[in-house]
Amino acid sequence: MNTLSVRNQQRAHRIASREFKKAATIALEQLFNAPSYHLSVAFVSAKRMAEVNEAHLQHEGPTDIITFDYSETGVLDGELLICPAVAAEYSQRYNVSLGRELARYFIHGVLHLQGHDDHAPDDRRRMKQEENRLLNRLAKRFPVDTLAHG
Repeated sequence: MNTLSVRNQQRAHRIASREFKKAATIALEQLFNAPSYHLSVAFVSAKRMAEVNEAHLQHEGPTDIITFDYSETGVLDGELLICPAVAAEYSQRYNVSLGRELARYFIHGVLHLQGHDDHAPDDRRRMKQEENRLLNRLAKRFPVDTLAHG
């Protein structure tokens, strides 16, 4: 049985958690064709994201998304920590809605769970192209701009 949990653990930005879960389910089942998944998505504060980033990746400060991959053969299994405060900065910089930016991070995290890497420039470029393609397909199926406010 597939499971997807979405939890908002921050207060800086309003997240439509129920709607986000619907959009994520559409992405998993229609775009990624994931036969089996167990995912947890947590929206966290910049402070919490910085703590996790430093503890697990030895990077200073908050980041947009951290993906923990627990996958085994044939099952997408992981935890996505997403920071709406960082997403808000990028959404303003690139003139897109916060909801669209959060949907991008979800897609980015699932791509990591599927084995995509973004360390080398060529890999980063390919991953970004796939991310854009999937985000555009999701936006045709679900109003991603409505996923968050503020």
